[in-house]
Amino acid sequence: MGGLGRVRCAILGSRGLVAQRILQRVVNHHWLYPSAVIGSPETAGKRISDLPWSLDERRPDLPEITVREIGDPESLAEDLISEGIRIVFSALPEGPAETTEEALAGAGLIVISHSIIHRMKEHVPLVIPEANHSHLQILSSQNQYGEGRLISCSNCMSVPLAITLSPLNSEIGIRGISISTEQSLSGGGREMLSRRDDGNLHQGEIEGEADSVRSELLRILGNTNSEGYTNAAIDIEVCCERVDRKHGHLARIDVTLEREASAHEIVQIWSKHTSRAQELDLPSACQEPIHFVSDPNNVEDSRWVGGVIRSPGDDLRAAMAVAVGDIHVSGNRISYTTVADNTIRGAAGYSVLMAELLLAEGMIHDTGHPQTSYLGPT
Repeated sequence: MGGLGRVRCAILGSRGLVAQRILQRVVNHHWLYPSAVIGSPETAGKRISDLPWSLDERRPDLPEITVREIGDPESLAEDLISEGIRIVFSALPEGPAETTEEALAGAGLIVISHSIIHRMKEHVPLVIPEANHSHLQILSSQNQYGEGRLISCSNCMSVPLAITLSPLNSEIGIRGISISTEQSLSGGGREMLSRRDDGNLHQGEIEGEADSVRSELLRILGNTNSEGYTNAAIDIEVCCERVDRKHGHLARIDVTLEREASAHEIVQIWSKHTSRAQELDLPSACQEPIHFVSDPNNVEDSRWVGGVIRSPGDDLRAAMAVAVGDIHVSGNRISYTTVADNTIRGAAGYSVLMAELLLAEGMIHDTGHPQTSYLGPT
């Protein structure tokens, strides 16, 4: 039996960039094993090895998995649980996610969602491990799903912003933030990359993106207890644009701090920043989540910081750090540029890291019996 000793997981999505990134990461993972892939009616019945591979890296050796259709979510959940699956990574579009994810959680599965629909719900933790690990305490009162749990991943652009802003807010305090982003085409998915290849380039302002980034940052930088969230009291302005680049999101940030600081202090804060993910030495966690680069505008190089080789299927820390450069400090004002890979650090690698964290913290227990509770203490 494949994956002996590894926690079985399912992936909702089969052809999309994020779904295939997750598959790329877990197929050789020491803790996790892909046991099921759930796709659209067009892909159902096909072997995952026969589907078009959407990523630049070579297709890894994949297990013999036949894509199944969602169908009735309750029946799907029963099948997954009977097969010993514990974790569900969901890269579904908003519509299918709305009808599927909560049903799977309610049946007793741990669902880690990339959908926008859950991010602002009071009972769902919106967590970036290197920014607000403590917000996982919401799971202790998340009783809507019985023994199941639902955790939301943020917008891919919010990830490098939160990782760089959270230590500044904790150590000094932030009064205001102005953000201008240049986001790659892969952030719009496989179809947007295809349209670009066909000469139908999509550039300019991303509708609704600024509001999403702003609301998520206020939640992530805020406080929480078992009852819910208190948003950060920070004035945030955001402008988000799509640019002609395949991979990697760049952002230029201006921050007004609560007090004056030196460039040395800022660099020290970022240099020493670690989180519970680093303390636990999780497989996908870079020991230095923030890397300083001389030219952040070289996005192709900057997006790969964190690992040793540029092969995210072999090196789980490749592209899992955040690059920072162009740092300028004057009084209580700081400006900098940050870059991260959107499909790895901002999405698939992020959700796999979340699963590692939940396992290491004892919030998921893998058992040999599908009906046994596997939620440990929070």
